[in-house]
Amino acid sequence: MSTTPTDPPAGDRLDLSAFLPLRPAEQVLLSAFAEDEIARIGLRRPLSPLPSVSVRGALVAHLARHGGVVRRLQIVGAWIEGAVDLRDASVPEGLWFFRCVFDAAPRFDGARIGGSLSFPGCLLPALRAEDCTVTGDLALNAGCTVRLDVRLARATVGGDLNLDRARLSGGDRADMQVPRRLVADGARVAGDALLTDGFESDGDVRLVGVRVVGDVRASAARLSGHVNGDGQRSDALNLDLARVAGSVALDRGFSAAGGVRLKRAQIEGDLDCSQAAFDAFGDMGWRGAVAFALDRARIGGTLVLARLRQPLSKATLADTRVGALHDDDATWGDALVLDGFAYRQLAAAAPQSSGFRIGWLERQPPAHVGRDFRPQPWQQLIGAFQRMGLAGQARDVAVASEDQLRRAGRIGAHLSPRWRWLPRLMHRAFGLAAGYGHRPWRVLWSMVALWLACAGFFGIAADSGAIVPAQSPAAEAGHAPPSMSPAFDPLAFSLERVLPFVDLQQRRWWAVPAGIGWPLATRIVASLETALGWLGCLLALACVVAPLRRNRLS
Repeated sequence: MSTTPTDPPAGDRLDLSAFLPLRPAEQVLLSAFAEDEIARIGLRRPLSPLPSVSVRGALVAHLARHGGVVRRLQIVGAWIEGAVDLRDASVPEGLWFFRCVFDAAPRFDGARIGGSLSFPGCLLPALRAEDCTVTGDLALNAGCTVRLDVRLARATVGGDLNLDRARLSGGDRADMQVPRRLVADGARVAGDALLTDGFESDGDVRLVGVRVVGDVRASAARLSGHVNGDGQRSDALNLDLARVAGSVALDRGFSAAGGVRLKRAQIEGDLDCSQAAFDAFGDMGWRGAVAFALDRARIGGTLVLARLRQPLSKATLADTRVGALHDDDATWGDALVLDGFAYRQLAAAAPQSSGFRIGWLERQPPAHVGRDFRPQPWQQLIGAFQRMGLAGQARDVAVASEDQLRRAGRIGAHLSPRWRWLPRLMHRAFGLAAGYGHRPWRVLWSMVALWLACAGFFGIAADSGAIVPAQSPAAEAGHAPPSMSPAFDPLAFSLERVLPFVDLQQRRWWAVPAGIGWPLATRIVASLETALGWLGCLLALACVVAPLRRNRLS
């Protein structure tokens, strides 16, 4: 090797006196740094700090501070001994470490990196980069392993935050159990945030309040929340208050053992959770924990919860607003909090049968369909069906909502217990007769059937002498009508009784005489038809008033 430990590369103005004598690996590093080339110290991660692969972290930090337009630090296969401490430093060029081993956590808190900061394939005990500014990418990717935690709170990344195939895990050692593996609260990312293709964490991933200009992608990621001494598991992924200009993908085999939170998150694109597994170990339900929390989130595109690897239970979507909902027959478990959940429509591939949707709403907590009945989820689904032109499905849900309202004891609840049965009975009768106003044709067809049946009866009764001209002696004797009377019309005679406000002159000219047998039966049928006619008219009026009242209250 041409460069000796006491003779740095020609033209190098760095003061290296504090690092003399240089180790063999450090000589290789200095030579490559002077030529702005990659320092190929080894081909793989070193297994031990031999002099041939060992580089002092203090030297790395010194070179990083003195990089320039034509020189940047690029190292392959080195053992970095001691901390690379660049806190509050200004680093003019990017730093690239490939398949390196750090025996102390690099420190970049408050630093300003003039390029990318990359650790592909490296092994680190931890990374500290809070309040750091990186003008390029910040990458711990391509199989990078971090045994403790990564702290990026309030960091600013000008490119991507890339943790593709990263592993945040301490292995089997008990002293490596860390509650939070990744903390990036308040970070700003100008590109994408990538936790993809096998990204793995055995502690919480916390991205509260993160701002991402691109997408947040965690496809095929495997996350496991920290388990404390009581056996309780914490959140696997926390994206509360996140602001994402693109989409969020928790798809293609995404797995979370522990809660997934996106409370008050704002996502301009889609939230895609297709083929995901929430509560992967099944230990959330037995302690009443929430597996998927989306409360008060705003999603401009589609919420995709299709082809999940297991039904989604213990989920809360309270006051969430999404553009469209895409689910399927196997999406939903139980204890779903849907109060305030709003969506403009159901996706084209989502189930649109009223039976499925009613069953979905009935999966809410017992209190929300019982004593503390929440009408909003039902009204929201009715509105969505109406906007989609599915009037029949909307009516079915509206009827089911009224039935559920009565079963919850909300009908007549303001009355004393001794009188509550009456409005509930009337409510039930209105439902059976007219579908609570949503199926008025039932009243129409019932009245038509009553009119025709009674008309047939009156025709037979007239032939039997049970209907005679009114104000005639024959009415007393039960004889046939004289020729001066207008012809008896059983259809008109019956219509005057089924619609009491209609006058076709039949009541004026024809009457039922006193007596038993056919006259008595005819009087009973006429009275019953009149009573049922009044009831039918009142029901028809209720069918007209009920929609107007619903529109006024909605």
